[in-house]
Amino acid sequence: MAVRERLVRFRSFWIFPILAFFLLYLTSRAEGESRLNDLFWLMPIGVLIWTLLEYTLHRFVFHIQLPLRDPRMREIVNASHLAHHASPRDRTKVLVHPLYGLVISTILFTVLLAISGSAFSAAGVITGIWTGFLYYEAVHYRVHFSLSESGFIARQRRRHFYHHFANNKRSFGVTSPLWDYVFGTALPRS
Repeated sequence: MAVRERLVRFRSFWIFPILAFFLLYLTSRAEGESRLNDLFWLMPIGVLIWTLLEYTLHRFVFHIQLPLRDPRMREIVNASHLAHHASPRDRTKVLVHPLYGLVISTILFTVLLAISGSAFSAAGVITGIWTGFLYYEAVHYRVHFSLSESGFIARQRRRHFYHHFANNKRSFGVTSPLWDYVFGTALPRS
């Protein structure tokens, strides 16, 4: 695969870190006092929020037939995920399009800013969410295209492929089964 093709296919892996750096820099400057040590608790909160977002979006948005009249809106919301289920080995259908991630991120940042009242705190949490998202992208890609038969990726593949090929009403967590256990959708014990 050519360098240019990799830069395009894996663009989230350079777009979101650059955005995080600039967002953290700008918000820390705008709010005056430097609170970079707050990132030690803001980012883990964001990663935890990501795991819940991953589960919630996957279960309640990407796998339901939304009652949207506008076919373009339906296409934007869940058709790309359904196409991924139809062609799970298609490398063009495994990763989330960055524009979709940016739209969701803008909504989340606005909500976080309204809740916290601090642009820096919202930036710290969204950076944690982006960290979780990039981890998700890496694991999801490896699950679909790695041949590892043991270890973490193999366990994740077993859960994720159960979701793909046996029962798409279970095992929604790609990076963590935490919320599947909490909400009773975990892979059945064999």
